[in-house]
Amino acid sequence: MSKKIAKLLASIQRKEGVPIESLLYLDPSDDADHACAVCLANVGNEPNPFDVSSILSVLAGLRGFQTLKVARGKSYSFAVFASPLDVQAAFTHLDNAFFAATSDTSVDASDILFPHHLVSAAVKSQHPTGRIIHAFKAKRIPFSDSDTLTNPSDILAAIPGLHIVHDFISEEEEERLLEGMEQHPWISLSERQVQHHGFVFDYDSNHIDFSKDPGQLPAWCQFLVQRMDDTLRQLMLQYPHDFDYRGFNQLTLNRYPPGSGISPHVDTHTRFDSPITSVSLLSPVQMEFRTLYYSDSTSPVTSTTPQLQPTHKTLHVQLPPRSICFMAGASRFGWEHGIRARKADVMNCTRVERALRVSLTFRGVRIREEEVKCDCVWDGLCDAKIAGGAKPDRLKEVDVGVNRHGVVGGKG
Repeated sequence: MSKKIAKLLASIQRKEGVPIESLLYLDPSDDADHACAVCLANVGNEPNPFDVSSILSVLAGLRGFQTLKVARGKSYSFAVFASPLDVQAAFTHLDNAFFAATSDTSVDASDILFPHHLVSAAVKSQHPTGRIIHAFKAKRIPFSDSDTLTNPSDILAAIPGLHIVHDFISEEEEERLLEGMEQHPWISLSERQVQHHGFVFDYDSNHIDFSKDPGQLPAWCQFLVQRMDDTLRQLMLQYPHDFDYRGFNQLTLNRYPPGSGISPHVDTHTRFDSPITSVSLLSPVQMEFRTLYYSDSTSPVTSTTPQLQPTHKTLHVQLPPRSICFMAGASRFGWEHGIRARKADVMNCTRVERALRVSLTFRGVRIREEEVKCDCVWDGLCDAKIAGGAKPDRLKEVDVGVNRHGVVGGKG
């Protein structure tokens, strides 16, 4: 076994936390009567210049191929086949290791793979984004099939106060909203475009600009505002401690091209009511929620839990198009939310390519100074308790030495 392959295997073993022999057949000549997949090292969801769809186009032509399973943050994947015989045939076809020559989708799929031992320096120089893919017959697949929360009930149980409703609007209503927002100019930021209606958010100071007349929210979204109001009044009856809702007076529109994201953040505790509400249009996206304050007990941490102990936790939530997300209670004040900047998400071991996405984020801005206060228990994320009431746009080494994005006025 070469040093390079040994290093690859050691990396897989370290990431999975189990002996590599329990995952892979290390001897290429092993008949592997119980093999379920082919492990492809150097094909995964890690950022790389290689187009995974090129590999998929080749695998799709192999007998018995079912799916390619990937995992978040892993640089290897598992090509699943119908039977051990199909695994063996695929392994033989891929010749233990091969050179994937290009990410150019205009190249025919049959021309992008070369047996590793036949690849010349000239071929490699012609395809600088190519890479060597090492194949191993797999005994089992270690990736979890439930790495993303998708069911609203499961989401609420895992992240208290996070209420998601699928199909909150129809496709026709989605189109009406998209047409309405095109009546106004977009402001270009580094990775996305934005609009502000009602109170305007100042990105230089990370706060609301009270010097400008807020005006009314646009007429084209009033049907949505009314529907949200009706829904929230029902939620307030069920979860009275999570909501401090008095109506929306600020709307931020975000237009995200594929590959863009937004840094993890908590909307300012003292300036905005609960909930922060977001509607997703056009395409799905995976939102990341993370907190220092998490309980593994049967009674999750809530806004009334005293003496919280710092325990880092990160969860991933799928936001489908036309869904609405109400961030209230713990999810509003004790969890950061953000979207990773990447071309694709991994949802339950499946790579999902991103497309253009538009979001509408509604907030209730606290106007009177006597309203600008917070008595929550999340000291490390509360602008009223950090540095004597200062409102930094980034926190460093909060509580347990984790570098984190901190309290901001409201980015998303």
